[in-house]
Amino acid sequence: MAKGLYLGKEVDPATGALGDRIELDPSDLLTHGLIVGMTGSGKTGLAIALVEEVLRQGVPVIAIDPKGDLGNLLLLFEGLDAASFEPWIDPGAASRAGKTVDSAAREAAASWRKGLEEWGLGAAEVAALRAARDAVVYTPGSSSGVPLNVLHSLEAPGVPFESAEEDLRDEIAAIVAGLLRLIRIDADPIQSRESVLLANLIESAWRAGTGLTLESLVGMVADPPFERLGALALESVYPRKERERLMMALNNLLASPAFEAWREGEPLDVDRLLRDGAGRPRLSIVYTAHLSDDERLFVTALVLDKVKTWMRRQPGTAQLRALVYMDEVFGYFPPHPANPPTKRPLLTLLKQARAQGVGVVLATQNPVDVDYKGLGNMGTWMVGRLQTEQDRQRLREGLLGVGVEEKTLDRLLDATRKRVFLLHDVHRPGPMLLHSRWVLSYLRGPLTRDEVSRLTAARPRPLPPAAGADVSGPPILPAPLEHLYLSRYGSQQADPHVMVKYAVRYKGAGEVVAFQAWPLGGASLAEALEAEPVDVHESAVSEEPPAGLRYSELPEYLAQGGRTLERLLKERLPDKLALTVWSDPVTRTVSLPGEDREAFVERLRQAGGGNREARLREQVERKKRELKAREEDLAGRKNEKWAALGTAILSNIGILTGRKRTVSGAGSVLSKHRMENTAEARVAALKAEVAAAEQALAELAQVEPGRLEERHIVPSRSDVKVLRWGLVWVC
Repeated sequence: MAKGLYLGKEVDPATGALGDRIELDPSDLLTHGLIVGMTGSGKTGLAIALVEEVLRQGVPVIAIDPKGDLGNLLLLFEGLDAASFEPWIDPGAASRAGKTVDSAAREAAASWRKGLEEWGLGAAEVAALRAARDAVVYTPGSSSGVPLNVLHSLEAPGVPFESAEEDLRDEIAAIVAGLLRLIRIDADPIQSRESVLLANLIESAWRAGTGLTLESLVGMVADPPFERLGALALESVYPRKERERLMMALNNLLASPAFEAWREGEPLDVDRLLRDGAGRPRLSIVYTAHLSDDERLFVTALVLDKVKTWMRRQPGTAQLRALVYMDEVFGYFPPHPANPPTKRPLLTLLKQARAQGVGVVLATQNPVDVDYKGLGNMGTWMVGRLQTEQDRQRLREGLLGVGVEEKTLDRLLDATRKRVFLLHDVHRPGPMLLHSRWVLSYLRGPLTRDEVSRLTAARPRPLPPAAGADVSGPPILPAPLEHLYLSRYGSQQADPHVMVKYAVRYKGAGEVVAFQAWPLGGASLAEALEAEPVDVHESAVSEEPPAGLRYSELPEYLAQGGRTLERLLKERLPDKLALTVWSDPVTRTVSLPGEDREAFVERLRQAGGGNREARLREQVERKKRELKAREEDLAGRKNEKWAALGTAILSNIGILTGRKRTVSGAGSVLSKHRMENTAEARVAALKAEVAAAEQALAELAQVEPGRLEERHIVPSRSDVKVLRWGLVWVC
């Protein structure tokens, strides 16, 4: 599993040279993203690379595909051989290029091998991605892929209506808007009698726990189970004779042979869209390229509303739990005042889905066609070549609004070209240029329904369990724990551990992020945490159990529930993360976590005095400036004293000759003498202060290991943040 989302490499805007790899933290996508660029900019390739990387992280993806490009994600050829590419070569395109299908396939295979090699990838990564995820192309209204029974959404929800009233009403609104569009009625959800009636019919059935079919809905239009709509009688608002027109329109839709496919296939269930039966992450592509504009809006709004309802039932998390990607969002998320049925669920997901671990990434050619409120909720922008100055200005306004400097922005936008994008990520210090990597999937181009049928026919079926394998499965876990696996010892015996990914901040010593697992033994979790933890690489944790695994018993205290386990972890973990560090009393520097004494001394020597040295040097210079001024003042005081003394002598000569009887000027001389003494004392004090500061600087330059002191740091509960926790079977 990759450490981050490997999207490509940094580009020098001046020379075009490629630099370091660019990897996004998957959790960065919780602030959502936008990919924008004109045709030919490489937008689709970058989007496919992003989806591939998310799947490599074990995160499921729901991808809405109105153009047909995303089916390319299923074209993963492990051998990278010409025979695998040949069925997907366009004979017409090959002929126009003066090639046979066979030669074009050999050329494509060679190109893909070379391209992947140049980006540090190869057949192993292709095979790993293919094995790690399930992939399905759903085709609502068609049997070319896996049919999606959109009208199954009329079935009663699996939760009490009152527990999710707002979300279920949004689902009803999407269903009603879609049905009315299918019968060519463009209805306002508040003003339209048709819309209000159908919404009330579905809600009354769902509140009673009753599901509907289109047949039963048609009958209820004629004879509703209520007599009033709002405060008025139904017959005065929507007389039966007028309702019959709606009833006949719905019945014609029901009777149409072309509509039969809408009622077949798998139910629109988000859990099934995200995971297969074995729990593997699933890439669910909702292919809508074959549908009319109204049908696409119907399906897309319904999928988004289902995701929104599912999302709100999930516990909070700081990790990416699922990604929703929509290719070419034009018409689905337009600026005000346009309000298609897809706009509201998209805006809700962009505003609220982060807390439940759901990221949303949208792609478009024209940023002016995207709602501005939506742009404000996107933290990762990938901007390629733009079609018009209006598009560029819209992007400039958005990026300047989040603090990007104008000169930097214009310089990077000017440097974009095919496969080179301006990357702005709020989690990074500044914007940069990104050259997207070569994708693992074969970019065949938009797929037709016939080609989707070939993909579906070639989809591998689940293998039966191996002979002798333990198919009884692991023990049942209390919610919300899920089974995870870590192959560490190569054993077939799995022991339960509590795994914790945490960030701990030590005052003066920085922050540590670590992933460890404690064996679940003893009579309590507190006792279990006294054991020696196992260091875990997060990428080694899998959701797939090794074959033939045997499971140890779970401790009784797990029966208290997963949330109790989480609370106890947060209470006990700080004590387990106490840290002993080295402290330098001279520089007031503290060693880093895990840094031994020798390494700390070496770092101090290389760094000099650091901030303390800079402050001392500034202090020495300031004291020297003050000393110079005081010495000049002292010299002036001496001159003043001698001048006063001379004047006094001259003024008192008359006493010696008998012409003057009183002494004058003595007070002035004494005053000047006192001021001179004061100035001399201040000069002496300043010289001592300068010498002390210079001595301190000398000590900073000489790091004596013997002066280091040990310090024991116990983090407070507020300094420990649990990023991820759960149960892992270590075998």
